[in-house]
Amino acid sequence: MRRFLIALSFAVLTVLPSCRQEAEKGRDTIPFVKAVVSNTDGPEYRLLSGMTKVPSSGDIYIIGSAASCKLMGQKFIECDVFENARGRKWSDDLKDFAGETFDCLCDQTFAPYREFHASFGPDCLREAVVKLALSSLSPKCSVSIFDVDGNLAKTPAKMIVLSDPWLMEYGKFDIDTLFTLTGCNVPVISPEDLAFEALLGGGKKYFNIGILGDSLYVGKGLYPALFGTRTKQYDIVGAHMFEASSFTLAGFLDSYAEAGNTEPLDALLVDDWNTDVAAMKTELAGIRDFSREESMKYGKYLSPDFVIFSVPDITMAACYRLLRERGMFTHRIAQPLVRNFVARPRPDGAEMQFLLIPSDNVQD
Repeated sequence: MRRFLIALSFAVLTVLPSCRQEAEKGRDTIPFVKAVVSNTDGPEYRLLSGMTKVPSSGDIYIIGSAASCKLMGQKFIECDVFENARGRKWSDDLKDFAGETFDCLCDQTFAPYREFHASFGPDCLREAVVKLALSSLSPKCSVSIFDVDGNLAKTPAKMIVLSDPWLMEYGKFDIDTLFTLTGCNVPVISPEDLAFEALLGGGKKYFNIGILGDSLYVGKGLYPALFGTRTKQYDIVGAHMFEASSFTLAGFLDSYAEAGNTEPLDALLVDDWNTDVAAMKTELAGIRDFSREESMKYGKYLSPDFVIFSVPDITMAACYRLLRERGMFTHRIAQPLVRNFVARPRPDGAEMQFLLIPSDNVQD
């Protein structure tokens, strides 16, 4: 029994040589996912197929780099947008995720993802992301960096949130494919996926879009890749995007104008969890006021129906509604809690493998 639990917990960390292969064209999944699905007696398949019914007692896992995980976790536990009794959008002075535990899986093995992608290729990054997701479902983790077998119990995930946009482009499709083919019903949320659905998937389409992102992601080719994938998915032709990093609307529009753009923007997607979107909407009201100087300077860059989309607001609202619709709230009477796990390289130096350790147990 002990050997089975060890395999169940950490078989997901085994790296296949296939991870270095290039991703196939189209929407084909990676060899690792195919291998898991084809081996119905394997520990990964058993783990996944046993989660057709997701218990409300599980935790919400946030996966990504340490900085993005911790920032997102803090935003979630502070969230108070809904009236919890009926789910209406109205603050009731009760935290929206009261009673929930957010487990931040802070990746110190594969992150930063741009460098990992450059060094090992897209398929290897996609496989690493799938394995991080699988580790959140395991009932076991490691006591310390020296516990290579995993001898500590933990609460499995009932929802997974991908905190880094790299994980949407390189991994989410493969996680979704794996979960679907094995019957695992744990929802996987990507903030950028939700945001692009709001921009491109609804009745109203936005064709000239600004993306305000963290400086870690802007100018690295990531947002154009995400935008290209999603415009194809929603069969959108002729849409354009411009990306910049700024904490103000005026700063973003200055960058837009300096780049030689003159076409009015239809929407701004704010994908920086550090940005004060409320302050930005106040700026927008000033630009709309024809009695103010900023109206003359910036108004020509905004269409009459210009709207600001906040990725944090979209994400937290979607998670709240999903938990409510599926009856997955714990209903514990307690403040929401954040706990941190660290994904660290194995001490034996095994290439691209990791151990999952509670952060309190990690010694730097």
